[in-house]
Amino acid sequence: MKLIFHIDVNSAFLSWTACGLLEEGGSGPPPTDIREIASVIGGSEKSRHGIVLAKSTLAKQYGIVTGEPLFQARRKCPGLVVMPPNYQLYVRKSDQLIRMLHEYTPLIQQYSIDEAWMDMTGIQEAQADPMGFATRLKDRIHRELGFTVNIGISVNHLLAKMGS
Repeated sequence: MKLIFHIDVNSAFLSWTACGLLEEGGSGPPPTDIREIASVIGGSEKSRHGIVLAKSTLAKQYGIVTGEPLFQARRKCPGLVVMPPNYQLYVRKSDQLIRMLHEYTPLIQQYSIDEAWMDMTGIQEAQADPMGFATRLKDRIHRELGFTVNIGISVNHLLAKMGS
């Protein structure tokens, strides 16, 4: 029987931006993890691309949604922290994830910058305990790469994606 994992990075642009900021460090006080405050990744309002691309959990609690104009998001949350997108960082983080997934199986199908399927059919450890394997993989991604993912498991791509 087929065994398909669907990996989906949680709030990828925001998570990857947070990882980048935390990695930069520096000699000053530790930077704030933007995943833990009301923050969004947003396009440039000056170039008329001022929309929310990703949001933190706290920003979501203010009713901020992906795709809404930044001016509207700021009205909902006056102290909102807006960070610009960093596509080079996102590509680098995505590549790190895909390289890690390739350590488990060569059968990776990347769907977008933050999603991929893994065909784990025939991978003994995964077949024996799919949930345990997925939990260990999720934990390793968080520990080594610094961001969280959801993993859906099923017998086909669609159901695995729905599971994640």
